Amino acid sequence: MTNQTSTQLSTFNFENSAIRVIAVNGEPWFVAKDVCDAIGIDNNRKALLALDDDEKGVTLSNTLGGQQEMNIISESGMYTLILRCREAVKKGSVPHRFRKWVTAEVLPQIRKTGQYSQNNQQIAPLAPPPKKYTFEFTEDELLDLAWAWFAFIRGIHTFRHIYSAFEKLGSNMSGNIYGQGFEYATTARNAHKVINRLTKDFQYDYDSNWRVLKHIRSFDPTFKQPTF
Repeated sequence: MTNQTSTQLSTFNFENSAIRVIAVNGEPWFVAKDVCDAIGIDNNRKALLALDDDEKGVTLSNTLGGQQEMNIISESGMYTLILRCREAVKKGSVPHRFRKWVTAEVLPQIRKTGQYSQNNQQIAPLAPPPKKYTFEFTEDELLDLAWAWFAFIRGIHTFRHIYSAFEKLGSNMSGNIYGQGFEYATTARNAHKVINRLTKDFQYDYDSNWRVLKHIRSFDPTFKQPTF
């Protein structure tokens, strides 16, 4: 890959690490140092030497001290680095969690919205607007969707609550529990927007099955406060 000058940079947060991503020819490229730091690779230069030429490159970044070169890696290069970590296939390990985070949250968001964004602020267009469809639902079908979403959210809170205990016990289920509790947060938030829009004309009624609206309308997208 030849050197690229890029100002289209956005930052995603993986646990306690900031991962910078840029658009190169419409594809996501990751800042190599950020990825290496996040998954515990100490020797960045050695790790980059092991990648194919089409999996790595250099971009110019504007800083207070002027333009500086920054090593970047493609999506393929990022996966290659992860798989070369000793714990890459161990569920619940940092490399495993990072890979799941990228595939479950970062890449779907980029490809779904067509932009590098974390707060609906367009940075770099990647794709045309998504197609829209029109469907008809019965009231019972909408109720089923609403309760299915609530069950999903309740499961996320439950798995987050028990994860630390299973991790301390060294349970081989801790990786799966982590995945269920943390890796689908963006999916849950996106689903909430759809459910909220579909049910906006219905009124909360504690004595009917529409009592589920209480949970939908009090949903905390940070998952810090349960909705039940």
